Formats: sequence, C-alpha cells, structure tokens
Amino acid sequence: MYDVIIVGSGYGGSVMAARTAPYGKVLILERGKRWNSGEFPTGLRAFSAAYRSRRNPLGLWEVRLGKGTGVGFASGVGGASLLYYGITTRPDDHALAHWPVTSATLDPYFRRALDVLRPESCPDAHTIGDQRFFDLVEPGKRVDLQNVIDWSKCTWCGDCVSGCNRGAKRSLDKTYLPLAETAGAELRSETEVVGFTMRGSGGWDVRVQKTGDPSTLETIPTRTLVIAAGTMGTLDIMVRQRNLMPLSWTFGTDIGMNGDGAAFLYNTPYAMGSHHGAPITTTVRLIHTDGNGLPRTLTVMSGRIPKFLMHASATMMNGLSEVMGERFEDRQSLWIRAKRRLADLRAVGPDGALSRTLMYKLDGQDSAKGQASFDERGQSSIDWPDYANDPILVFAAERLRQWATKVGGVLLCDLGTWPGMKSFGVHALGGCRMGKNVEEGVVDDLGRVFHPAGGVYPGLWIVDGSILPGSLGVPPSLTIAALAERAAEYLLTRPSSAN
Repeated sequence: MYDVIIVGSGYGGSVMAARTAPYGKVLILERGKRWNSGEFPTGLRAFSAAYRSRRNPLGLWEVRLGKGTGVGFASGVGGASLLYYGITTRPDDHALAHWPVTSATLDPYFRRALDVLRPESCPDAHTIGDQRFFDLVEPGKRVDLQNVIDWSKCTWCGDCVSGCNRGAKRSLDKTYLPLAETAGAELRSETEVVGFTMRGSGGWDVRVQKTGDPSTLETIPTRTLVIAAGTMGTLDIMVRQRNLMPLSWTFGTDIGMNGDGAAFLYNTPYAMGSHHGAPITTTVRLIHTDGNGLPRTLTVMSGRIPKFLMHASATMMNGLSEVMGERFEDRQSLWIRAKRRLADLRAVGPDGALSRTLMYKLDGQDSAKGQASFDERGQSSIDWPDYANDPILVFAAERLRQWATKVGGVLLCDLGTWPGMKSFGVHALGGCRMGKNVEEGVVDDLGRVFHPAGGVYPGLWIVDGSILPGSLGVPPSLTIAALAERAAEYLLTRPSSAN
C-alpha cells in the first residue's frame, strides 16, 4: 500500500509529491507521457498531430468547447508547465480578499515555491520595443515579469507554447518532480485514473489503466489520495464519483476563465514584439473598480504569436483588418502602412506589419460565472455564453480603445466577440472551489474534500486550479504551488487531523 497517491503532475501534484516523498511511499500517476527536450512538435503540422484524442490518447494538448468558451490544456509529465511561457507572479492581495485563506497566510508558501522555481527577469526584454510602448500608453504602470526560464539557453525560437526543445524552460519535470523522484517517489506516466472507492479499513482503492487501454485495469491501494489533475481533469474524475460519494452542491459551479482574452492592435507606427520569439516578459497591471466598489486586477501582456502560426497570423490579420478592424488614424502615410502589410505576405520579418502589432494577452479577475457541463463520457467543458461581456473584459476593451486612439493602428477586438467565435482560454479555475464549509465549497482551505453529512472524507484531497474560489488576474501557477506547499506541510506535520 502507498502512503500517498497523487493524480496529476502539474503544479499541485508536483509540489505535493516533492514535499511528501521524503516521508513515505508516494506514487504519482500521470495520464500523459514524458516529453524530453528535442521531442516536442515543431511546426503547425507536427503540433496539430500532437492533439490528444481517442485515437491519440497520449497527445500533448487538447481543447474542450462549451457554450461561449473554449479551454485548452496539456497532458504530459509536468502538466501545463510544458506549454506555457513560464510567467511566475504573485496576485494582488485583493484577489484573495474573500478566500478562506488569506494572502498573508500564503506568504511563506509563495516564498517557498519561488525558492524551487527560481524565476528570472529577461535580461534583453528592453530590446524588443513593447516596454517603450507600454510606457507610452500607461506611464508608470508597466510591470516586467519573471519567467522560469534559463535565459542563457533561450534562443527566442518562438516555440514556447509547443514545448521547449532547447532545455531552457524550467518546467516542473526539471524542478519539483526531480525533487520527488530523488526522494523516492515513483512516477508512472501514461497511466490514467478510472475511479476510486473508500477502503473499509481506511484509505482508498484507486482504479487505473494504461492511458486509452481498458484491458489493463488494475487497483492500487493508498492511505491518502490527492487529486491534482488540473481543473478539467479533476472535474472529469470527480463527476464519475458523484454516484458513489456525495459532494457539495457547489461542484461544477462558479468557474472562472481568469479573464483570458486576446486582441490585436495591428500595424501601428511603433516597433513591438509580436514577430519575436521571446517569451512574454512585459505587462501593464490595471485596477478596475467593479459595480460593488471592489478592486479587480486586469493584466495586459504583450503577447507573442507562436512561431508556427506567425505567417498564418500575418496573412489573416492582413485580411481581417479590412473586414473586422477598427481603424485609428496615425501620422504615417497610407503607402507606408500598405508597404508593411505587403512585406508580411512575402515573409514575416522586422519590416512587416506584424512586427508593429501589439497582441493584447489578457488575464483578469472575471466574475467566475462559468458552469461545468459533461458529455456522455463524463468529459467536462465550461459553459459561459456571455463570457466575452464580463465586466473585466468590457473594461479591457475600453482601455485598449483608448490606447488605439492615442497611438493609431487597426484594432482587432477580443476574438470572443466576433460572430460565430468563442472566447478561448487556458486558465479555467474553480469547479471544486475552497470554502469555509460544505455550503460554500467542495473542499476546505487545505483542499480536503467536504462530506455533505459533516466533516471531510478521510484521506481525500484536491490540490490544483479547480479549488481556486475565483480568478486571480495573473497567471495562476505560483498561487497553485503556494496552496500545495501549505497543504503538504499540513499533511506532514498534522497527519492525525489532516485526514
């Protein structure tokens, strides 16, 4: 029997594994495969072929489409850290003001996570041009980021979101997971959880199989079970348990998209970074006051178009700017602007329109009104038909229009507002939210799962993005790591009451 089985190797699972492995027999289950530097897909065709599906159950990435939204997520050893820009930042204190755990309480755990992740500022970020642009449109509000990247190895290749083949990204398979494995944790990749049941003598029987192969079904016992499969994965697992074990009525409700959105200010007079391969390093952090007088964070990042999409994006924006774009006047002549657009049709480079385009990558404290829905196989998606009209996104659209008025260019507004389009995000948060009791949430402030009859299910935890009670307004990886650090400490130091 294992002391702890952890389902998932993203931020919640990796932290829990690293901290508990020195003190017991720990097993990490990851449905995806292990991806090494040099194995990630390169180019649009290869990236498309890495899509996870029934025919390709070991695929690297997947999208779920709901009413009004689409959610993308990763499968692999290290979870979403394989495919992100490595942004590592703490949310504003007010983002946690109504949580059952405070920002002050999490402070030492934020620091503990930073000691392992070791994020660094990009030493060459000032060379791109978007810092100067943000200083122009929002003086004094620029916030430069730190990324979990070894900048000495980063070649600005533009392949961050398809996986780093240079070994520069300090993804979880290079930070927390090696700590766990060195301490004795067993990591079984390509293994998915089918379900679990409570053992009569205490603990849990976990049913697993090789990913996509029901003929390999087996049962593994454990004293403590930690579900950390990411928001979508955890919803998939827990919905199958509802007939066996009742959960809080809040399950699957109040899901945020973390204000994810994207818009473009195309073909401006200013050289920027959309054609560069550099990770996202520069933002503006704004505060919106909502209808209740409460502050909400909006982070506007200078986004990057992945290398394999650059030419297609340049061609698409060239056409859409005429059909869907809102033109704002600038001092440059029509011929100069047209010359840059023509240059992109030949080859995307520093002389084209894309090089003078700001991709507004948004993260914001939305109102978390998403609801989980499940198909006949129990796979989750997020329904939020009017997400694109959430107040934080309306505020963002107004602010971006002010910028466009000031600097000129063609504004291509949030893609989720276009006819027939959905808002797309990669930061679905909630569905198994924390609460003070079972009426407020699925889990308590540590991640222990509430029993509707009172107390918690002994030895059952959820520790990932699904337990966040609301959106953060910044990328959530560091916050999830801090919550996991705190949960692991409690599990280890107070085992008699932790279950």
